[in-house]
Amino acid sequence: MATIPGSVGLPVFGDKSYEFYKDPIKFCQKNISSHKSRLFYARFLNKPTAFICSNKAVQELLTVHNDSLELGYKAFMGEIFGDNILFSDGEDARTLRSSLKQLFTQESVDTYQLTIDSVVDKAVASINPKEPTCVYSLMKKICTEICLSVFLGLNFSDASQTADTIVALTTTHWHGIISVPLPLKLPMTSGSTYSQALHAKDSLLKIIISKREESSGQFAQKVEDTATSGGLREVFINNHLLLFTSALVPKALSSLLTSLIMEVGKKEGDLQEKLLSDPDMMEAVLLEVQRLYPPFLGGRRIVKKDVVLGGWKIPSGHSIMYVTQAAHRDPEAFVDPDTFNPHRWINCSPAEKEKLFCFGAGPRSCIGQHLVWKIFKTIIVRLLCSWKFKLLGDQDFSHKWLPVSKPKQDVKVQFTSRNA
Repeated sequence: MATIPGSVGLPVFGDKSYEFYKDPIKFCQKNISSHKSRLFYARFLNKPTAFICSNKAVQELLTVHNDSLELGYKAFMGEIFGDNILFSDGEDARTLRSSLKQLFTQESVDTYQLTIDSVVDKAVASINPKEPTCVYSLMKKICTEICLSVFLGLNFSDASQTADTIVALTTTHWHGIISVPLPLKLPMTSGSTYSQALHAKDSLLKIIISKREESSGQFAQKVEDTATSGGLREVFINNHLLLFTSALVPKALSSLLTSLIMEVGKKEGDLQEKLLSDPDMMEAVLLEVQRLYPPFLGGRRIVKKDVVLGGWKIPSGHSIMYVTQAAHRDPEAFVDPDTFNPHRWINCSPAEKEKLFCFGAGPRSCIGQHLVWKIFKTIIVRLLCSWKFKLLGDQDFSHKWLPVSKPKQDVKVQFTSRNA
């Protein structure tokens, strides 16, 4: 059986983690070119790791081999988040998913619409057309308020001080997610970033428990109903609310919305009007933004038992790093893969959409996709109904990809009222 090209190197000395984190896109492109393969081996996080940059192989990995793999995140984020669906495998994961998905059915998501509308309408009305606006900052503010309003029932107008406290805590918590896990506090210091994040986690959990007791909001009530019917332990409920209200979700949403506004803003003509008048074009643009700019570069798996992927064998104990960004730009899957072309999705087949892994695929795909699409469309439609926008010239539109994809620089737009 064929062996994936590349070298796993020597422990420690042969590790390529620094090279990967310094520039993951360059790292993948260099190895794809030198090995003439979109699958290659390298030592990453000091483990033999198969990098998967092929669209077909990523699809097979996520949809066919789930039972042979376990998620590779618990060692790095388990203490920061506590036990939740991200760190569960096998039957535990299936049970949790079955319970939690009731919170995100289309019917459930529709009940959150009024909350989403309220946040978006207030934010859209507050835009200042006299000054350029940083797109990512605006989107992050909107998405953070939506998540905390929906998941915790928080009212930013009536409880601004509490809201500010929670936002500050989620920021500290996020910095711990992306830091090296060294929960070390030294005398006369404020402690490491990681230990500060653990403290923020404890504070957030206290707030979550308090908000649950208030039972404010549609989502909170559905959580309590799910807990009762699904027999979920209190710790699991609180840890999942911590996951939903963490900075992870709004940063992912903000990433995609910023990329959409950047691409739409680059286009000449009436694309902004088409997004309002043509639902098919709205869908196509959202799909193309997911393809070119997935908020998370990829994902990690640990092989529990030998896997044969596209004819290549990956032994038990090895790691897999699938690179969504590279798979979405695989020339075997997409014509002109580096070109923003929403028309590729007009009248496309369901099989074509299965080539996108922005929200995962198969049995571990994101359970919150209905809510994500609801938030996307609400923000874009409400924004375009009130404003036209234009990107300022002489800006750097290049992206950084870790920890979440976003423009390297603060990309700014000028808003103009449609009623002017």
